[in-house]
Amino acid sequence: MAMSGNISTSIDASSYLSDITYLGYYSLSMVIFGSIFKLLTFINLCQPAFRNTNARPTIHYMRVLALIDLFAMYGWNLDNYLGLVQGFTFYSSYTVASCKVFSFFNYFTNETSAWLHVFICFDRYLFLSRTQPNTWFNRSKSVLIIIGCVIGVFILANLHFLIFVCYEDDNEKINTGSKFYQVFPLYNQIYAFISSVIPSVVMMTFSCVSAYYLRQLRQTSTIQNSKIRHRAISITLISTSLLFVITSAPTPIFYGFFYDDLSKTALGRRVLNIFDTLSYTYPIIDFPIYLITFTEFRRELIRLLIRNRAISPIITENTQRPAPQNRAQNISTAHNF
Repeated sequence: MAMSGNISTSIDASSYLSDITYLGYYSLSMVIFGSIFKLLTFINLCQPAFRNTNARPTIHYMRVLALIDLFAMYGWNLDNYLGLVQGFTFYSSYTVASCKVFSFFNYFTNETSAWLHVFICFDRYLFLSRTQPNTWFNRSKSVLIIIGCVIGVFILANLHFLIFVCYEDDNEKINTGSKFYQVFPLYNQIYAFISSVIPSVVMMTFSCVSAYYLRQLRQTSTIQNSKIRHRAISITLISTSLLFVITSAPTPIFYGFFYDDLSKTALGRRVLNIFDTLSYTYPIIDFPIYLITFTEFRRELIRLLIRNRAISPIITENTQRPAPQNRAQNISTAHNF
């Protein structure tokens, strides 16, 4: 029986090690593909077709989210690969400075992303539910103010990581806590509420109500004609926000409230791995959603790619070195001048 138990434990350990190695490389692939998709998204949203932000101020949210999500992938996603495959992380085992920066960076980007999604859902709710949708919240300058306030609030909320958190202990190892107060697990629980529980409830509420009003747009009227033009972008934003809730919300909750219990067993660690995998997947899921549901985005991206392909051969041809006779002719021309 004891021998059987040892074999079972050995198999579980080997299987778990295989799981985490897979998760490490999976995280790296998400960073690579996610970076490409987020850069394409941001560049495409800066094209002339999307520059009239007075007509569609929601574009501001979409651009900033693309950048925030791009930066976020180089936090926990990249560290997950480094920790599981390379044996070190910027967050907990590199230097005190990297520990401070990445602690701040990880929490700040995820909280900011969650609450920008909240305001996107609120924006769509106001626009679709009101007869006159041009409220203060739906104006271009107001959206920029909201984005600035969200970023400013979460910079201040996480500033303590840069000042008080992370130090080198007596054994010359990096400690991710603080000498002045207890950071974990309390902050992880606060983080779960700020970045997951509250935003998820609010997003789901506004998204469900907005989806109801989207269905009503089939019965068009003169007042609704302006809303019909925004139907595609509304579907895109509601879909990506719901996907954000499904993929990103569970992970902070499990790490904040159940990590100690789950980390004690192989099954529990696999559960954590599954939710990690979900959260790492979101940055590449929203790009296909944009392509499928947002016709204008898809059309502009195709134009952007085709235009770049058409220009490249011309640039290459024009920048070729001149033939010797042409060079001589150019030199003589220069002397004449």
